[in-house]
Amino acid sequence: MNQKLKEKITESLSSVLPVSCIVLILGITIAPMPLDPLMLFLAGAAFLIIGMGFFTLGVDMAMMPIGEKVGAQLTKTKKLPLIIMACFIIGSIVTIAEPDLQVLAEQTPQCLTWC
Repeated sequence: MNQKLKEKITESLSSVLPVSCIVLILGITIAPMPLDPLMLFLAGAAFLIIGMGFFTLGVDMAMMPIGEKVGAQLTKTKKLPLIIMACFIIGSIVTIAEPDLQVLAEQTPQCLTWC
């Protein structure tokens, strides 16, 4: 498991590091910031990398096998209406459960009335 965690942290590092470097460069050159917020940003980026590593490791260990087994069982039935209905239900539940989409849904009517 230690090797898998290192791989996941490396993946998250490759995702977060470019954006962090850009923000760091901008915070030093174009829009100079005090040292305290910059250090807090770097600490937050480090915690983000570690947290994303643990999260993706957990997803790979727990959720991926469940999804693969459910998908394999659904396709074994070869009943297209059942597959479509299951995909629709799972997609709807995931969409409702996703906090980012809930925030977007709350902001959309405000934008429509404001615009």
